[in-house]
This record gives sequence, structure tokens and C-alpha cells, in this order.
Amino acid sequence: MKNKIDRKFEELKKAGRHGLMAHVVVGYPNLEASQRLILTLAEAGADLIEMQIPFTDPLADGPTILLANLKALEAGTKVSDCFRFAEKMASRLNDIPLLFMTYINIPFNWGLESFCRDSAAAGVSGLIVPDIPPEEKDEAYHELCLANNLHPIYILSPSSTAERMRIIGQHASGFLYCTARVGITGAREHQIEGLKNFIGKVRREVRVPLALGFGLSSADQVRSVSQLVEVSVIGSKVIDIYNAAKRENEGLKNVASFLRSLR
Repeated sequence: MKNKIDRKFEELKKAGRHGLMAHVVVGYPNLEASQRLILTLAEAGADLIEMQIPFTDPLADGPTILLANLKALEAGTKVSDCFRFAEKMASRLNDIPLLFMTYINIPFNWGLESFCRDSAAAGVSGLIVPDIPPEEKDEAYHELCLANNLHPIYILSPSSTAERMRIIGQHASGFLYCTARVGITGAREHQIEGLKNFIGKVRREVRVPLALGFGLSSADQVRSVSQLVEVSVIGSKVIDIYNAAKRENEGLKNVASFLRSLR
């Protein structure tokens, strides 16, 4: 069976359309609310959903997502809850690929083989694990992903060396996640011109579609990067907009309006 990620990128290419991937922390502020947030994002036009399994020390994330992780854990969200959550979301969102984003401690503690198998069984199409770069990877992770029809999604940043780009180019599957700046995530302004050289280098080494994230927060930014990559990733900004509202319904409405404004 063809992976949903592959089908989605084929759909985007055929339509000549730039894609959007939204990032949500499972269990923030609780499981029911994060379900409503994902359904809102899907209805507003998200093409892919990145679901983060909450972790105590999310090193690649900025303050907004870090706090969401901690709040989700305080609410009692467990890894087993995330699998059930993904299964429920997959049953509601047949045409939208779901990805788990997590840190390597969680899959290894769960059992790598079981984690990949359970992710696939729950309807997940890909895994994003920032702290398992291919040049240091356990071969089992990559192979187990592929064996379970999961795309292992790797990450490159502007500071990545030519050698790392080459290695990741050999292993890239599904799509490649490019960071818009060196460091942690967060909604910051970017000089889009400075990304062109970076993306050009990546294109020379990688043959899969590209997604760009880590700080994108405005329609102008997304329109600019749409000339460079296939997908923009929106994370911190979604949570910030959601948090700024006094009531959940207002937050969901504002998130939907923001996502639609990116088209």
C-alpha cells in the first residue's frame, strides 16, 4: 500500500499547490482539546499533521512548544494515549497523513520494533525524531520504519555540513524537514533570501520533497518560502494563537482563520 505521505505530495504536485503541515502536541491542553484542535486544522486546510508525543526535555523546541509538552504531561498524557489518539485521528482524517514527532528516548523505551509497529497500526505515516541523525543512527530504526511502511523523516539546518547533507540525501524518505534557522523552534522573523542558498545545497543532495519550518509565523513568510519548498510547517504560532484566546472556541476559530490566511 502506498504511504499517505507519498500520495499527499503527488496530490500537491498535480494541483500545483503549496502544502501546509501543522504541529500539535498530543494532550495539550488535554487529549480532547488537542483532538478538536487537529480537526480544526484539518478543516482549515492542513495537508499533513505532525503530532508530538510529549516529552520532559524536548531539546529542539522553543518555549511555546516546551510549555505545551510540560502541560500535556501534567495532564497525564502517556505514550499509550498517543497511540490511541493517533488511531482515532486516522479514522477521522482518511486523506491527511499523520506523523509522530518524538525524541529517541521514547521509541527506545517503548521498544523500537514495537514503536514502529504500533505507530503504523495506529495509522501514522511517518516519524520525525530530531535526535537520531542518520550519520549516528541505529540501522534498526531506519529499516524498521521502512518495514512498517513508515517514512523516517530527517532534518537539515543551515549549519549542516556538506557531508551530513550527502548522508541524509542517501537516506531521505518521504520528505526532508529543513529548519529555517539554526537552533530551536519559535515564531521569529526570517530573511527569506538567506534560505535560498541553503535550499539550493539541499536540492543538490536530496531527491525527496522538502518541508520548511522552525519559526514560520506569517502569510508573507509562507508565500515567500512556497517558492523554495513544497511544504511549510506551522507549529509555535498555532499554539500561541490558541493560547491567546480566553475561550477554547475562540482559540479554535482564530487558529482556523490564521491557517486559511496562509493560502
